[in-house]
Amino acid sequence: MIIKSADNKDKKELLSYFRHYKNADMIKKRVECYMKHNFTILAKEDSQIVGMLQWYVKEDPNAGVAEFEEIFVNEKFRGRRVGSKLVEFAIKNVVEFFKSINIRSRKIFLFVSKDNIPAKRLYEKYGFKFIAELNDLFSDNKKEVFYSLDLNG
Repeated sequence: MIIKSADNKDKKELLSYFRHYKNADMIKKRVECYMKHNFTILAKEDSQIVGMLQWYVKEDPNAGVAEFEEIFVNEKFRGRRVGSKLVEFAIKNVVEFFKSINIRSRKIFLFVSKDNIPAKRLYEKYGFKFIAELNDLFSDNKKEVFYSLDLNG
């Protein structure tokens, strides 16, 4: 398995990867946005995307804060450490990015569905701490939890 930062060569495959959104125009806009404004980390096996994590710099880069926005592992590849490898690579990628622009990396945060126990365990394994529970953030009937990772200690 290869874990890597996405590049323009991955664009066509990413368009296919997001087909669960059903709307082709929305998929195209989403992929273009991620390729231009976010950092996209891919897990690939036999040249096929089997997992993905997107992150971006939150607000003012001088704050040294990033958000993990979307993390997804293909069902067929769950339980095979794909999520762990993506999170490990992305944490290093965040730290390296801020270092490259001479800014101290401080925190990474994310939101996850309260009932997504495997994902919460994964984040906790890498030092993310529960901060708060939020009602109705992305949906009127789902609770989300807010996690943060302190990169300085």
